[in-house]
Amino acid sequence: MNTSSQVVTLLQQAISLTGQASQTLDNLIVEHEYQDVATLITAAATALLEASTHLMQSQDEPAWEALERAEDLLDAVYGIIDGETDEDS
Repeated sequence: MNTSSQVVTLLQQAISLTGQASQTLDNLIVEHEYQDVATLITAAATALLEASTHLMQSQDEPAWEALERAEDLLDAVYGIIDGETDEDS
């Protein structure tokens, strides 16, 4: 049987791994074509994981703040994608 503390532990591990992926992404030997978008999505993923962690700990305000950060980051992703799409037209 799973407990909420187990969920929090797993979410914190996911946040840590996402941070490691982000650091690796930032230090690629050769820049990748979609690196900027991947960086933003990784940051949004971290914010979403943080929101989940806060919710599992009944911390509403920090959860909403993390959700807002994720939304802002994803808006930036869509802005880049829309810009690229407009250039191709």
